[in-house]
Amino acid sequence: MKKIIIAAAVAAAVPALAHADVTLYGSLRAGISSTKNSTNNYTSTFGVDDFGSRIGFKGNEDLGNGLKTIWQVETGLSMDGTSGFASTDSGKLASRESFVGVEGGFGKLRVGYLTDVLGDSESTDNLYGPFRDNMGTGFPLYEATDVFGAYGDSRFKNGIRYDSPDLYGFNLTAHYGAGESQTAGQMKQGDKVGLRLAYQNSGFFGSWAYAGAMNTKGGSNSSTNRIEGGYNANNLYLAATYQWVTLYGNAQALPGIASLTPTIATGGNKLENQTWAVNLAYAFGNFKPSIVYSKRGDAKVDGVRYSLGATQWAAALDYTVSKRTLLQAGYGQVKENRDAQFANGHAKDTSSTIWAMMKHNF
Repeated sequence: MKKIIIAAAVAAAVPALAHADVTLYGSLRAGISSTKNSTNNYTSTFGVDDFGSRIGFKGNEDLGNGLKTIWQVETGLSMDGTSGFASTDSGKLASRESFVGVEGGFGKLRVGYLTDVLGDSESTDNLYGPFRDNMGTGFPLYEATDVFGAYGDSRFKNGIRYDSPDLYGFNLTAHYGAGESQTAGQMKQGDKVGLRLAYQNSGFFGSWAYAGAMNTKGGSNSSTNRIEGGYNANNLYLAATYQWVTLYGNAQALPGIASLTPTIATGGNKLENQTWAVNLAYAFGNFKPSIVYSKRGDAKVDGVRYSLGATQWAAALDYTVSKRTLLQAGYGQVKENRDAQFANGHAKDTSSTIWAMMKHNF
């Protein structure tokens, strides 16, 4: 009797599954690398690495009148069996962009764990890096690698995001992440906001993005502004990025901050600086060589300038095996200025990574 009931339940579910629009997708990325940075005492260390693998489910339902429900659940994973970039990035369901929302002629409105506007403004970041590259030698220096830590190029928790439809090549994004907490007698903290205006037409593209963290020091807000532009057509890819930030944080958390002169005050500090990057690539046949160069300027902390800058460059060669499979080999390095090296407690000023990886999308 139980078998008959189970069979009937499965049979009843089949029509529903047939009408459901659900897609299983993912990107598996693994390879080898040799890194030389503070983690391994600047000794070249060979390893097998994951390069940002992920798996997800997504779908939609037609609601009629040009309106549909949209949803996605995406999770990071590590092909080499390690924990990945961080516990929030790998090994936890919905650790990457996950949402439910609606889409129509008005655009898209989504709720969930959503990519921020800076994460959508990385035109000079087209290389892949191994998890062990904790210095980010393969990536531009604007990517959350400032001395006050991460502040964007990721996802907003508790997010609400609106994306407008394209209008003459322009589109607008507005994003809010709720902090959902407030200490007694203090201003609410943890709220984040983002705004992005982008343009794309005939191979040319550009955007301005703003991301802010509210009340990070009293009533003062941390802010990141980024502009980018370039050209992507006729096998040529050329992009440039410029970013300026005002961030509030505790500089004393850096291991070697006490070695800087003049002495930085304890408590909440204000950091101001700029970063720029360029990326050039050209495809011929199945090959595409590319190079990225970026520079973080010497920053001001509480109005005093310190040599907290750094210079990064990386070069890589892609080989397209098929529409879904890509091979890449590359080399990158970062050289820190004097105060950045000491503030971060690094024994040497230069880190490097050489890698070879394979990516397969499904």
